[in-house]
Order: sequence, then C-alpha cells, then structure tokens
Amino acid sequence: MGYQPIKLAIADDHTLFRKGVMEILKAYPEINVVADAGNGAELIEKIESNLPDLVMLDLEMPEMDGIATARYLISKFPEVKILIVSMYGEESLVEKLLEEGVHGYLLKSAEPDELRNALQILKLGKNYYSHEIRNNVSY
Repeated sequence: MGYQPIKLAIADDHTLFRKGVMEILKAYPEINVVADAGNGAELIEKIESNLPDLVMLDLEMPEMDGIATARYLISKFPEVKILIVSMYGEESLVEKLLEEGVHGYLLKSAEPDELRNALQILKLGKNYYSHEIRNNVSY
C-alpha cells in the first residue's frame, strides 16, 4: 500500500504520551505533525489558520476535552478527520462518538503500526476503530 502524506495535529494533556507519539511518528516519513497541544482550546488556536488533514484527540483533557473539541471541529471544519485516542473502549462511549461524527477511535494500548494504519485509513476517507472494540460496536 502506498502511503498518503498526512498533516496531523495532536491534543493530549499527558505530555510524555504526546511527545512519545510524536517521536514514534518520526519513523513514518509520510506523517507530518504540524501542531501539538495539551488541550482542545490550545489545539484549535494553533490549527485554525493552517488546518491539518487529521486531528488526534485524547478524550479527557482539562479546559476543553476531546468530545467538545471534536464537536467544534466537526461543525467548523468538517473536512478535518478526527481520531479519538483513549484508554477507554466502552461500547456506549464509542457509539456516542460515532453519532457525534468522529471518524475513528483508537485505544492507547495500540501498536505504532496500528496508529499508522488508522491514520492512513482516515486519510482515505474511511472510518477506523481499534480491533479490540470493532467487534462490539455497530458502526
């Protein structure tokens, strides 16, 4: 599979996790992290003038969480694809996010190659959900 170039923005209040993901993504030359932030409000401020293709959001963040950030991005920038990344994989939560319009859901326990795959699938205009929850959620 040929990899599509991706401009990615990341919001996660856990700095070590966020910086670790950014370091991992350096191994994938097609992925360019254009912004990172500790919460949704900071992320929106950073990307409004230069939109990424994809946004990776943690669910639980101070000031503006992943759900509020996703709602804002979906309403204002519907062309931006949203990947929620969380430790939680409850069916009801994932289904609620699907109804809200997010494009993907990845568990933080995923391997780096699964993250790369998820980003590529979203870039192609399809939805992606972690294999651990895929069988339990109707989407």
